[in-house]
Amino acid sequence: MIAILTDPEVGGTFLTWSIYYLSGRDDYYSIDEQKFIPITNNPLTEQNAHNFYPNQVMKAESFEKTFEQMLAAEKLSDFNIIYMHHFDGTPNSHDQKTADAVEKLLPHVSKTVLLTSTPDQALYKCSYSSRNNLNFEEFVDRFFSMSKEIWDQPNLKNIWDKREFLALNFRPFDNFRITENLNLNHDHYHLNTMEIWNTFDESVGDLLKYLEVDIDDKKFEHWLAVYQQWKKIHKNRLFFIWYFDTIIKYIIEGHSLDLIRFNLDICQEAAIQHTLIYKHNLNLKTWQLEKFTNTRQLHELLEPNSHPLSKY
Repeated sequence: MIAILTDPEVGGTFLTWSIYYLSGRDDYYSIDEQKFIPITNNPLTEQNAHNFYPNQVMKAESFEKTFEQMLAAEKLSDFNIIYMHHFDGTPNSHDQKTADAVEKLLPHVSKTVLLTSTPDQALYKCSYSSRNNLNFEEFVDRFFSMSKEIWDQPNLKNIWDKREFLALNFRPFDNFRITENLNLNHDHYHLNTMEIWNTFDESVGDLLKYLEVDIDDKKFEHWLAVYQQWKKIHKNRLFFIWYFDTIIKYIIEGHSLDLIRFNLDICQEAAIQHTLIYKHNLNLKTWQLEKFTNTRQLHELLEPNSHPLSKY
């Protein structure tokens, strides 16, 4: 049995599908279905790879049952993959229930793949265009329930008010990392998220070599085409990471940088405003500002921050 352990929402489903698909197998044993089901030729939706259904543990309450079922599946198939990241509802990067489950799982697997990020990649998660398809009200309920009474006030209904609410209440640089929930002395293959999002076509062979899996050459060309499609899903998030410091610098110094090409959503705009507030003690005169279009536009709207700030 192979274990795939990842940070939340970074590509673990695509990674699991890739290993199954490139191994040349046509089906795999599904714990949910309790039978062998076909491996799809294309797992992609518009936002993720969730047209493929891995054997994934989502909740702490279901871990024991899924774990026992995966052990039993070893008698039915010689190639099984279990995938997990932080359990749903986990409040912090380190979660004892997640750590306990990982510690119980790892002695029973033959190979472990660790897909994780570094702290400077946290802004990847800063997107309202969530891979979970939440609308804005659900987004607020899920992440800012303690401030819900503020959100319900009538003066927080315009786009610029919503943006400022997010800028003041969320922490775009917080990042859940699976590495805080396992002992790295366990043998594992470390795969950085930047690698899988950008250059996995060049290094997937190294992973499969570690797994002692031969690549099916007949399927590799098709996998490459699917991978190129999947890479496009991450483009805007990656551009935001790469250009974020430049955007802040240009806003403060008054240089011109076109922001339209980054296709910023409200959470990304709020991260910019958040950084101006908490790092530079500046804010924006955002009344009736519906869209960030240029850094010079925002420079002209700068003003001293007037919000009392809690310790960051």
